[in-house]
Amino acid sequence: MFENQNSQTKFNFSLPVGLLDTASTTHKSGIIRRATGADELALTKNPPTWDNPSYGVLVILSRTIVRLGDLSDITTELLEQLFLPDLNYLLKFYNAIALPEARLSLSGE
Repeated sequence: MFENQNSQTKFNFSLPVGLLDTASTTHKSGIIRRATGADELALTKNPPTWDNPSYGVLVILSRTIVRLGDLSDITTELLEQLFLPDLNYLLKFYNAIALPEARLSLSGE
C-alpha cells in the first residue's frame, strides 16, 4: 500500500470517502510530499496549535498535500471538512512515508 523509498519525495494517494467541496464535487485522489524542516517550524508560528497541539496534524497536512482532486490550495480550513476515515487515512499515509522522527499523532505528541 505504501512504499517508503528514500529517494521518493512525492506520493499518490486516494481517500476512502473523499472531500466534498461547496459545489458538491468529491475530491479523492491526490499527491502528498514528505515534510521539510520549514513545515515543522510552521507549527510554532500557528496560534491554533499553541492551545491544541493536535491541530498541528492539519497544519502539516495542509503544507504537505500538493493536490487533492482538482484543488491545489490546501488549507487547514479545507482539511477540517474531511470525513474522519479520510483524516485517519491521511495520518496513516503520512506516517508511512515519513521518517520516524517526523511522524504525526492526533494526540499532539
